[in-house]
Amino acid sequence: MKKFSVIITTKNRRKLLENAIQSVLSQTVNDVECIVVDDASEDGTQEFYENDSRIVYVRIDAVDSRGGNYARNQGIARAMGEFVSFLDDDDVWTPDKLQKQFALYEKHPGSVIFCGRTFKKTSGENVQSLTVIPPKKFSGDLSRLIRTTYVTSTSCLFFPRYLLEQVGNFDERLTFWQEYELCIRLAQVAEFYFVAEPLVVCLDDVGGSPRVSNRVLNWKENTTYIRDKHKDLYRDLTFMENWAYHATLMKDAFRRHQRAGKKLQTLYYGFLRLVVEYIPSRILHLF
Repeated sequence: MKKFSVIITTKNRRKLLENAIQSVLSQTVNDVECIVVDDASEDGTQEFYENDSRIVYVRIDAVDSRGGNYARNQGIARAMGEFVSFLDDDDVWTPDKLQKQFALYEKHPGSVIFCGRTFKKTSGENVQSLTVIPPKKFSGDLSRLIRTTYVTSTSCLFFPRYLLEQVGNFDERLTFWQEYELCIRLAQVAEFYFVAEPLVVCLDDVGGSPRVSNRVLNWKENTTYIRDKHKDLYRDLTFMENWAYHATLMKDAFRRHQRAGKKLQTLYYGFLRLVVEYIPSRILHLF
């Protein structure tokens, strides 16, 4: 059995994928297994990586393609590690990510570990960076808080594999908020702790190919599905917790429609965000 299994899912991102792979192989810990799940790429990814001895290559043909969460679950099925982490193909890790997360895990065994991240937005020759470190309240028992806000992203997660066996893998019906929904389940059985450093760099090429996160066609259906799936947990929220949840919805809806270039919907969700999220949280500090 390996110590660490890292699962990278990819689709038509061969040039970006190499950076993600290198960031895994450059980790300062030993015994790292790098699994690349190729979700029916047509850009030469298979020819380039199928026989790459550095990685465990898993190919999903077009006829069997069922989305990103299906691909992640295929990677989990092949994983041999005691600990599991995930990396999007357009993100990279700092070399000490696994080392620092494992060190924190040893202080809090049985917990979910995540970390800060840096968003790097590139538009032509212009590069902007924003580092986000989780607030202190995102630590410990998050079984209630996790339902009201977006705590972390897939590329930041680190936890023992047995937690997935306990709560189940990624929900394959989801195309949005998959890590949010998984974390809801994880937070009911484990505490969360984070390394207060940016150990993940999220790359965003504004002029590049559209990201899945930019598409909004079934965003509402996904969030409604999550709410229905965990209706008992949401029903238990207080008035202010429910307000915080809807504030998170409005913030995410505004950003997704803005990125998708949907001007009318951006104005609509921008107004709702102002009323539901921005004024209550930034000005009145209600949550």
